[in-house]
Amino acid sequence: MNIPQAFFRPFPAYEEVFYDDIENHRQHFLPICSINLQCMDPDLDEWVHFVSVKEIYDGSVGDNTREFHNLYTQEDMLGFDVIDGKYRFEADWNYFIRHQEIQEDPEDQSAMKEAYACNDKDYQIRKTFFQQNNKIYPYSSFRKDLVSVEALQQEFENKQAQGWGLSYPEMNGMLDDIAFMSDEAQEYIEEYGESAEELLAFEMTNLIHVPKRENGEVFRYIGALTGYYFQAYGADKVYLFYDHQLRKAVICFEYS
Repeated sequence: MNIPQAFFRPFPAYEEVFYDDIENHRQHFLPICSINLQCMDPDLDEWVHFVSVKEIYDGSVGDNTREFHNLYTQEDMLGFDVIDGKYRFEADWNYFIRHQEIQEDPEDQSAMKEAYACNDKDYQIRKTFFQQNNKIYPYSSFRKDLVSVEALQQEFENKQAQGWGLSYPEMNGMLDDIAFMSDEAQEYIEEYGESAEELLAFEMTNLIHVPKRENGEVFRYIGALTGYYFQAYGADKVYLFYDHQLRKAVICFEYS
């Protein structure tokens, strides 16, 4: 199923996603898509955004910078204040190893610098591929150096000629699920008899953290997508959670 196109924006510009300090947000984040919450609740005319990070490479994001963690920005979990439908990263920029490296030596040649460049280049090529074809490239590029959009197009055609399977994300060709409305999620609920309460606890996932309110309730689950469809070193799943009262959006990364 799809959500109405009026409620969906693929590959939004940084200025459409982030409220201020655009250059720091551009340095560390990759905007994937935006959705208007009216697709879930007619009374919520608000935009939220699926984003990933360029620092996904070796180990968990934030694992080595625990001194800069807070309640909603921890290991493989990043929090954003939502202001006028846009994000502001809530934590200290030193949460990112790369930010510390830039501060110490802007000309360094670290592996993290290479990972950032690889993730950004892969993302840009995939974004252009989408703009030209109105569909994503639905395969991983792990350990591959994408050279150009033309080369990616040729690789796609080669895979199809070789009989590779072709399966696009179910919702709008980019998202795996929105609020458990996907066919896959509904089939899982029917097959295993899971209740909404059990699903919303997210205890059956490999998520290290999920965002919770003071009373222990998990933030509203917005949806999930396959992270490695959008960058070189992507997460298996990127989850988005949102709390309307706190005006807080939280991204979580999952690996199998």
